Amino acid sequence: MFALCFATPQTHAQRGLEANATPTWSEAIADYSALATSHPERTSLEVFGTSDVGRPLHLFTLGPDSAALRILVNNAIHPGEPCGVNACIAWARALLAAPEGLPADVCIGIVPMYNIGGGLRRNCCTRANQQGPEEYGFRGNARNLDLNRDFIKCDSRNALSFNKMFTEFAPDIFVDTHTSNGADYQPVLTLISTQPDKLGGSLGPWIEGTFNPLLYAGMDAAGHPMIPYVNSMGATPDEGIVDFLETPRYSTGYGALHHAIGYTTEAHMLKPFPERVAATQQFLDVLLNLAQEHAETIHSLRTKQHTDFLGLDVAPIAWAVDTTAIDSLNFPGYTARYEWSNVTGERRLKYDRDAPYLKSIPHLHTFKPSRTAPVPAAFVVPQAWRHVIERLEANGVTSKEVPADTSWTLEVTSILRHAASGRPYEGHHYRSVEEVSRQMEPVQLFAGDRIIPLDQPAARYLMETLSPQGVDAFMAWNFFDSALQQKEYFSSYVFEETAEAMLSQDPQLKLAFEAAKADAASDKPMSPRQQLDWIYKRSPHYEETDARYPIYAVPKGQPIPFDE
Repeated sequence: MFALCFATPQTHAQRGLEANATPTWSEAIADYSALATSHPERTSLEVFGTSDVGRPLHLFTLGPDSAALRILVNNAIHPGEPCGVNACIAWARALLAAPEGLPADVCIGIVPMYNIGGGLRRNCCTRANQQGPEEYGFRGNARNLDLNRDFIKCDSRNALSFNKMFTEFAPDIFVDTHTSNGADYQPVLTLISTQPDKLGGSLGPWIEGTFNPLLYAGMDAAGHPMIPYVNSMGATPDEGIVDFLETPRYSTGYGALHHAIGYTTEAHMLKPFPERVAATQQFLDVLLNLAQEHAETIHSLRTKQHTDFLGLDVAPIAWAVDTTAIDSLNFPGYTARYEWSNVTGERRLKYDRDAPYLKSIPHLHTFKPSRTAPVPAAFVVPQAWRHVIERLEANGVTSKEVPADTSWTLEVTSILRHAASGRPYEGHHYRSVEEVSRQMEPVQLFAGDRIIPLDQPAARYLMETLSPQGVDAFMAWNFFDSALQQKEYFSSYVFEETAEAMLSQDPQLKLAFEAAKADAASDKPMSPRQQLDWIYKRSPHYEETDARYPIYAVPKGQPIPFDE
């Protein structure tokens, strides 16, 4: 696979850039293999897992593994957006060729091409009107999954491998390189930062007030002015933009669960490919220099972030934009106008590049928690949910096994109201849990079930994946749908006599039954079957476990079962 000539002075990425091209997967790996062969004492190229298409996933590292500051860069999660593929090969080559040598205090990890299946599906035109390269990969992976929606659910082998690698590499800063479309504007590069309010703790205010402004200033000084990602509130950016909320399904949102600072670079597809590559590489340089300058602060804040999180009694698990907090942004755009379409005969939008402007537009970038959940001392995960346990272990979660069958009083969550989307989204029918109740109940545990204390590095990951109302919790991605289903029912013609006997023997039950019918009648009368079902669910025949969330909690202040 690597039988290529490495003696040439240029990499495939550099030669390709001159021809408006991006390397294939095998060419990119060959470029990194050549760098690793030429600099064995300072670099390595290792396989960290397998992709859905059967090809190995590689991680190229520069610098000592013992370095305290760690930066991870992921490329080609969408292979039709390959700016980072070319930029990172050129960046690694430049770092290795620098007279001063590699920084001694930083370890850089580069994923050459994450979505290999999409990268092997080369085409010229699925990204309509993109200005180069002449040929590139496809957005979906070998299973037609968008891997930038898969970091929590891990439907792909790519994502499960990435979870393990990310946990082991443990980056302080994580960068995912992309190419955007949408509105037209002047800058080549836009940026999605880990949303500071969502990141919260000590890190959120610091990146908002200190680090991010330095990144923008550094790019401006380097001749590559950068603006926030253009997520327009209206038809054009003139009406304002709102920060993109990268929840944990997305790469940087996933990184935030491990208290990593995340950035998604978005080079604009209407700019020439070489310009997009250059801006992406420049960002990596600026980021590296600033990260080195602020390495001590980053480490101390990340440590404080984790400690403070463990001290919370209640944690946010979903967020919403604060529409009352409106800032402004000096936006370098192009004048938008409307003209009659020769195709549809209706009005169409057009940006006039001969009419650039710089003006203030509204900018919404304040978010607030929309849902919270109590932080327990531990979660209890029955071994039956092995797919969940596999994902927890990929993220470095440690647990203890219940040594023998037993019963323990735990906090049990009942799912009172929930709704699933009617159309599939990334292989699932996304489920929103709208209302829950919590109560202490005896729970049957079996030898081998898992007790997972929150006092561990993956505490935030645990909270946002195991709290059923989390925006990207396992519950939202249908991992526990079978627990929502009632398994035993009744035959009305047989249960009729039982229901009559129950009501005659229990006057309080009869009063409650009449009240329930009266309440329902004001809206929609209960059918005979619904009336019998109301009684059935208060009978000893009812199983009482449908819609019971199968992950249990040990509240703070309670002893953790089998704790030594």
